[in-house]
Amino acid sequence: MKYLPVVLLIGILTLSLACKKEDALKGIDKTALFAAPTTTEINAVQQLWSARNLTPLNITTEETHVINAKLSLHIISFELSGSKEYAAVLVPVTDHPLPVMFYVGGYGTEKEPVNSIKIGLTDDQLPVIYVVPSLRGQYVSVEINNVVYKSPLSQGSRFDAFDGATDDVIATLTAVGNVFPLADTGRAMIRGGSRGGTVALLAGERDGRFKRVAPVAFNVDFIGLTAQLYNDRTYKEQFLTGLVNGTMTIAETRQLMIASSPLYFCSRLPKTQLHCGEKDRITPASQGELLFNRMKDLGLEDKVKLFIYPNRTHDDITTNNTELQTRINQFFGELW
Repeated sequence: MKYLPVVLLIGILTLSLACKKEDALKGIDKTALFAAPTTTEINAVQQLWSARNLTPLNITTEETHVINAKLSLHIISFELSGSKEYAAVLVPVTDHPLPVMFYVGGYGTEKEPVNSIKIGLTDDQLPVIYVVPSLRGQYVSVEINNVVYKSPLSQGSRFDAFDGATDDVIATLTAVGNVFPLADTGRAMIRGGSRGGTVALLAGERDGRFKRVAPVAFNVDFIGLTAQLYNDRTYKEQFLTGLVNGTMTIAETRQLMIASSPLYFCSRLPKTQLHCGEKDRITPASQGELLFNRMKDLGLEDKVKLFIYPNRTHDDITTNNTELQTRINQFFGELW
């Protein structure tokens, strides 16, 4: 009979114990938790959305900064469900109604809670009103020609990063329309990266004012992904904390995952471009393919285009990617 070396045996036992400790869902029925959504569950989410009051209250212009003779930046605030939130709004000087373009950034449990964008202006004029919402539990940071403008921290939990963040985007669009009379909110478009890409899709599905959607490096199915990655800190904090600590049921947790998953509501999408990196391991291109194929199955392939960029990862999909930028500019330009 052969014996394992003591050090190796201890290592195997330690690894085994560590694996057991990492099971965040020990004792929970994973089969029930991660079952494919039923039509009843999907309809219940849509009814939930319809019942929400997303009217922004106490809309205020907190700051105004003149960028140049033809452009100003405004930090606005509003209240939604009792929480104060912020957004940065770039407004051109014009006498004509302009479409509204949103940018929504990513998310990370260990990153600074900020929705940020860097803008280099090549001329004095923008063809749109450009909006960067802070989203709940975050602040907004806009850098324009090497000058940084920041809002205070919005109230709420940043871990409500998909369904709740989409509420924030919808309310922000309404607030912008109330503050700026020339904002044509019926010609809205939205671009997002990573988490923001998923929120862009959800916003397009939930609010008909968004006529163009361009997600970059995004996920679409949080039932399937969470089933694979439930021990990952990001997935635990976004979806599973309430279930694990006993404050949410399996049904409530499933509702949150479904409501955060654009795949199940894609028949409601307007015209959409999907941009994925071939070597993205965080938001894999297979997620874009999943959504694209679902649209084809529904006979809606004329509404969506899928672009997969060879050798691009989650971190560099937009870096010096003029092809991606040109496609989105032309796509959004259809509304200008």
